[in-house]
Amino acid sequence: MAEPIRVLIADDHALLREGLRKILELEDDIAVVGEAVDGHDVVEKARALRPDIVLMDINMPGGGGLAATRQICGSLPEVAVIVLTIHDDEEYIVELVHAGAKGYLLKDVDPSRLVEAIRCVHRGEAFIPSNLVTKVLKQLHRHSRRSTDPPPAKISSRNNRPSALREPLTERELEILQQIVEGHTNKEIAQTLFISEKTVKNHVTNILRKLDLSDRTQAAVFAIRHGLVRVN
Repeated sequence: MAEPIRVLIADDHALLREGLRKILELEDDIAVVGEAVDGHDVVEKARALRPDIVLMDINMPGGGGLAATRQICGSLPEVAVIVLTIHDDEEYIVELVHAGAKGYLLKDVDPSRLVEAIRCVHRGEAFIPSNLVTKVLKQLHRHSRRSTDPPPAKISSRNNRPSALREPLTERELEILQQIVEGHTNKEIAQTLFISEKTVKNHVTNILRKLDLSDRTQAAVFAIRHGLVRVN
């Protein structure tokens, strides 16, 4: 039997922490390994416990969840952060994505969606509610166009890739990258392209290797910034 997904809960409200714990303890493949009460506490406990997932309340004292997310994602890349918040503003979500969060949920989410998000992020996928995916990606696109960073790598018309890449993305990989940007899971991509979920996973692994990136969220942002996908 596979090891359970180890989760650290961070929220300054004891009642909410207890509620989350009870929900997650019903799942055989998830184990709550600790609780944190503020931004400083969650960073310390993430370093000590090395959970797979941190459920992060953003509106906490002690530096806040956003700063804690930046610290954890910057120093513990193997730990994924799923944000729990009452905010659904696209600009706010974009800030969280840039901080390194891999998932985003409103606090009134159905418990089954919370469990789904944990499993999804643990598989290496990003989790943003489908009704917000398009808005968030458009915001990312606008941010990248306004950015003061150096201009993106030149796109080669022959292979439709940044010329800085040593190995081109195949047509199938570009199709899958488009699907990732649109917020689809591996299962959904497999159904859309009539291929197996295992094949999708292999393609995603190759995409991340070629782009020298560690996760799907980074791949989506890269694809938008470098014009590899369509953003409607």
